[in-house]
Amino acid sequence: MRRKSKVEAAKAPTPTVQTEPAPVEYVAPSDSSAKHNNGDGDVAMEDQDHHQIDSRLPSDAAAAETDASSDTVDKDSDAGLELLGQGIKAFVTVIQNLRDLGVEELVLPLPRICVLGDQSTGKSSLIEGISGIKVPRSSGTCTRCPLEINLSASEAGSPWQAKMYLQKRYIYEGIQTLPPFGRSAAQGATKNRPLGPWIAQALPDSTLFFKTFKKTDIPGALQLAQLATLNPGTDPARFKPTSPTNQDDRIQVKFSPNIVKLEISGPEVPNLSFFDLPGVINQAEVPAEEYLVKLVANLCKTYAKTDTCINVLALPMTDDAANSTASKLVHELGAEDRTLGVLTKPDRVQSEEGMNQWIDILCGRKFRLGHGYYVIKNNPDAKVSNTTARQEEEEFFKEEPWIGTLGSYYDRFGTLKLSAKLSKLLNSQIRKSLPKITEQVRLKTAEVIARLEKLPEPPKGNLCLKIFEKISTFEHDLARHFDGGSEAYPFPKDFHAAALRFRNTIAFSYPRLSLTDSSVAFKSSAQLPYRQSATPTPTGSRSSDIIPIDSDEECEVTPKVTHTPSPSKRKLLSNGVHQTSPTKRSRLERIPQFVPGQDNGLNSLDSSSTGPSSVDRKAPFAKRYALAEIRTILLDAQTSLPNQIDPKATKRMIRDSLSCWDGPLNEFLEYTGQACLAMILERASCVFALWQGTRCYDLLLEIGRSFFQEKFRIQTLAAKRTLDMEQQTALTLHEGAMRNASEGALMALENACRTERVKAFLAKQDPEWDNNLGDRAKSDKMSKVTDIQLGPNPFVQELRALADVRGYYECAFSRFVDVIYQGIQTELFTACRHELAQALKQGIGIEETDAEQKCAILLAVDPDNERIREELTKQKSNLEKACKWFESE
Repeated sequence: MRRKSKVEAAKAPTPTVQTEPAPVEYVAPSDSSAKHNNGDGDVAMEDQDHHQIDSRLPSDAAAAETDASSDTVDKDSDAGLELLGQGIKAFVTVIQNLRDLGVEELVLPLPRICVLGDQSTGKSSLIEGISGIKVPRSSGTCTRCPLEINLSASEAGSPWQAKMYLQKRYIYEGIQTLPPFGRSAAQGATKNRPLGPWIAQALPDSTLFFKTFKKTDIPGALQLAQLATLNPGTDPARFKPTSPTNQDDRIQVKFSPNIVKLEISGPEVPNLSFFDLPGVINQAEVPAEEYLVKLVANLCKTYAKTDTCINVLALPMTDDAANSTASKLVHELGAEDRTLGVLTKPDRVQSEEGMNQWIDILCGRKFRLGHGYYVIKNNPDAKVSNTTARQEEEEFFKEEPWIGTLGSYYDRFGTLKLSAKLSKLLNSQIRKSLPKITEQVRLKTAEVIARLEKLPEPPKGNLCLKIFEKISTFEHDLARHFDGGSEAYPFPKDFHAAALRFRNTIAFSYPRLSLTDSSVAFKSSAQLPYRQSATPTPTGSRSSDIIPIDSDEECEVTPKVTHTPSPSKRKLLSNGVHQTSPTKRSRLERIPQFVPGQDNGLNSLDSSSTGPSSVDRKAPFAKRYALAEIRTILLDAQTSLPNQIDPKATKRMIRDSLSCWDGPLNEFLEYTGQACLAMILERASCVFALWQGTRCYDLLLEIGRSFFQEKFRIQTLAAKRTLDMEQQTALTLHEGAMRNASEGALMALENACRTERVKAFLAKQDPEWDNNLGDRAKSDKMSKVTDIQLGPNPFVQELRALADVRGYYECAFSRFVDVIYQGIQTELFTACRHELAQALKQGIGIEETDAEQKCAILLAVDPDNERIREELTKQKSNLEKACKWFESE
C-alpha cells in the first residue's frame, strides 16, 4: 500500500472503522453530578464568583477557546510541547509557585500529573516525548527516587537553561547509623511507617545542584543528582558534575522518596509540571532487596491516591496487561476514573492474537480507565532526537492496523495527541481545584496566626545588635589580655616566662660526654674499639696505660661528694646561661584550668601544682655519649685521610643530639594551648555572663573553643615541621659563631678530661691522697702534675667530634626556639585577636537574613517555643504569599 504524504494525510478526513464498535472512553456520572460534566470526563469549575482568582488566569471563554484549539496537533515536536502548555500557562504557574512555597505540605495536595508504570515499560521514552529532554534510562539509580520536571516559558530571545535541585522532603531517621559511603542500608516499610525510615518534614529543603545552558548536560547531571539523593549521609557536593569525586556510583540507600527537581525555561518551552515516579517493582532481583517492593509501591500510592492527581499509566504492548503491578496499584486505590492509560512499544507486538487484547482495551471492554487509552511509539535509541522520534512515530501510525482497522481511534495515536489530551485534563483539574485551595490557604493562614498569638512573648529589642555589641566588647577585652601591660592582664608575662623556660630547657639539653661507666669509657686505646688513626703514645712516657677519669661536672659523671652550689657560683655555659641547680624546673608551669561546669576539652590538671616541676642537673632530655660510642660512629664513617673527621659522622651526631627536642617542644605547646584556651574561655564567660543558661552562651563558648582548637592544631603542625627540618638537615650560615662555640666547647672538654686524669694519676700513687687535704691543698697538689706525667690523650678525635656537634647545637637551638616563639606570637595569638570575633558572628548567624529569629531562639529561656515560633513564622510568610496569588487584581 502506498503511503500518503504528510500533506495528503493532513488534508484527508479521519478514517473510520466499520468492524469495531464505538469505543467506550468514559462512563458518565449519575444525574446528581451530571451538571458538572463537560462531556470529556472533565469537571468544570463551579461557583467561580465565590472566590476571586488571579487576573492572570485565563477566563472561561479563553479556556474554552483553548480546549477547542487543542484538537489541532502540530507535527513538529516543539509545537507539541507548546500545545501542552497552551491556555494553562497562568494556571500551571500558580500551582508551581504554591508547591514551591510548601502549600502542598501545609494545606492539601495540588493538581499534578504523575507517570506510573512497572519497570521497563517505556516510561523513560514517554517522559522524553512529553518533555523534550533526555533522561537516564539505566535500571539503577534512576528508578529509586522521584523526578519532578517543571517547564516554564521565558521571554523571546532569552537562552534555554535548566536548573536542577535536590529537594529534601524527608529525613532519613537513622542517618547517624548509616553504613560508610559505598555500602547500602536496608530498612523496609511497616504499617506505621509506609516509607520505612524516611520521616516527612513540615517544609521541604531545596538545594541548587546544577545549572546548565546545554540540553546534552541533562542526562549525566540527572544521574549524579539521583546518586546524591541515594547517599543521604554524604555531602551532595561530592556528586556535582564539577566535582572530581563524582565518578563513584556507590550508594548508601537503594531507595529515597526525596525528589530531584528539574526546572527548564526557554522561549519555546511550555508551562507544565509533572512527576516521573520510580518504576513499580513486581519482584526483587535478589532476596536482599525484597523490602524495596513495598517501599516503591507505597511511594507511588502516596502520589496517586490524591483526588487532584492525574495518573498516566504506562503499559507495554509486549506484555499481558493483566500482569501489570502498576495497574493493580491504581485499582487498589480506586483511581481508575483519574487515570489515563498509555500503551507503549506497539511496534513489538508479535501476533494478531496479541493485538486483540489491546483492541479490547482501546474499546473499553477490558481494564477500563476514566480517560481511556492512548498509543505512542518511541525510538529506544537515546541518541535519536525528539524531533526525529516524532516524525518516525507519525509515519508508523500511517500503516495498518492503525490507519484502517483501528482508524476510529486515530486521534489517540501519537505522543503529540497524548500531550493535547493531558493539556485538557490538567487545565480542568487545576480550574476545579483552585477555589478549594484558595479557601484552605486562608483557613490555614488564620490557624497559623492564632497559634503564633498563643506563644509566650519572645526576647525584646534588636537581638542581633545586642549580640553584635557583646561580641565587639569581647574582642576588645581579649586584645587587652593579649597585649598585657599590667597586673590585670598577666597572660603575656606568664607566656614569656614559659617561653624562657622552654629556651633554657633546650639550651641545657646540649650533648654530654658520659663517664659514669669507667670500665668502658677510660680503658686504654688497645682495649677500645680499634681505630687506625688513634693518636700514638710517645716513647719515654711514664705510663703506657690511659689513666681512668672518675668524675667531671662538665662530662656528666656523678661526683663523689655532692652539694648544691650557691647561685653566685653557678657555672656559666658557653651561651651565657647558668647551669641549673638540682631544683631547676624542666617541665613548664601549668596554669589552673577554666572549668565553668564542663571540661572544655582540656586534660585535668593537678590543682596542687603551684609552679613548674623540677629537673636535676643531668638534663633528662640531653643526649649522652660514651667515648666508645663516639669512636664507633667515627669508625663507621672512616675516611682515608688520617686524623680527619668525616662530615657524615658529625651530621649523625647532630641528628642524635637534636632528637631530644621533642619532649620540651611538646611540653611548651601543651602549656601554650591550655593557658591560651583557658584565658579565652574565662574572658568569654565574663563578657557573656548575662546570657548564662541560654543556648547563645553555650554556643559562643563552643564556637570559641572550636576556633582555638583548629588554629592551635595548625600552629602545632607548623612547629612540628620546624622541628623536622632541624632534625633532618644540619644547616647554618653562622660560620664564625659555630667556630667560636666549637673552640670553646673543645677547650672545656679537654680541661675537664685533664682534671679527671690528674685525679686518677694521684689516686694511683696514693688511693688516700685527698682524704686529709683541704680544697686549697688538693688544688696545689693537682697543679704540680705535668702533661709528661699524664701522657698523651688518646681521645683527641672523639673530643673534637663532640665539640663540633656542641658548636652547631649552640647555633641551632637558639634559631629553633626563636622560630617557635615567633610563630605562636604572630600566627596563633594574632588569629585569636583578629579572627575569633568574626568567627563568633558567623557561627551565631547575626549577619544572615533570618538572624533575628535565630537570635530569639538562642536567647530564649525556652528554646522549644522559639523553634515553634520560627517554624510557624515561615509557614505564615509562605501562606500569605500564596494568598496574594488569589487576591491580586
